[in-house]
Amino acid sequence: MASRSFATSPLGSIATAAALATCLAMVLTWGVPASAADSGCETCHSQTKFFAQNKRLYDYYQDWLTSPHREAGISCEQCHGGNAAAVDEQKAHEGVFGISNPNSRVFHRNQPSTCGKCHARLVEHFTHSAHHKALMGDAAAPNCSTCHRAMNRKPYFFDIVDNACRACHVGTSPKNGQAVADIAHDILHRLNVSKGYLGWTTVYYETNGWPGQTKQQLTSLRERYHDILATGHSFDLQQADRASIELLAELKSIFRKAWKEKASN
Repeated sequence: MASRSFATSPLGSIATAAALATCLAMVLTWGVPASAADSGCETCHSQTKFFAQNKRLYDYYQDWLTSPHREAGISCEQCHGGNAAAVDEQKAHEGVFGISNPNSRVFHRNQPSTCGKCHARLVEHFTHSAHHKALMGDAAAPNCSTCHRAMNRKPYFFDIVDNACRACHVGTSPKNGQAVADIAHDILHRLNVSKGYLGWTTVYYETNGWPGQTKQQLTSLRERYHDILATGHSFDLQQADRASIELLAELKSIFRKAWKEKASN
């Protein structure tokens, strides 16, 4: 008898559906990019001459074109300063400083206040973390772009863990003996899978007219998902670990139920 492959087993179907749901959730959140036509920054920095004259700046602009920031209508001057309405190059760059300049809005110690103008809840939790305390002092510590990069175009969680967490946290957690980076990896993996389950079940029950208490249940689970994302910026890994385990277990349960209903119809 031929062995049953993972892809065609019940668990494989669930995993496949969760992966598809993640993709679907991404597609559903894609919108028409907000126009930045009124920004002189884009008018100038979109010129192809930068490919030869300043490749780094050219790539930075290209990343912004496909970033959530552009989709939200956030243009260059809102993070870097300057006058987007000015035609003259010198006037347009007044107040813009290099990233290593302490006066720059994107200088590593200034990033929480700059990002906090839009991401207030996330930064509020971050300011209560040991990371923020170290960032404001003399010690080297992660800032917003350490984990999210400037444009957050491809925020792969395993890249964040490998490039950020493991770079500093070489030892193990004194509380349970597990490596800090491994705990972070597990938390982010659960949240990634939870997003897939949440996306699929939301589409399924919405299509079927939200039977029973499914809408209230999924709304509550979605709020918990975003709450873990926010409170996780305080880097209380034990709390986030427990919360992500509980969330994933509940979402997996409701997903299995929905999957069986779909298969029986």
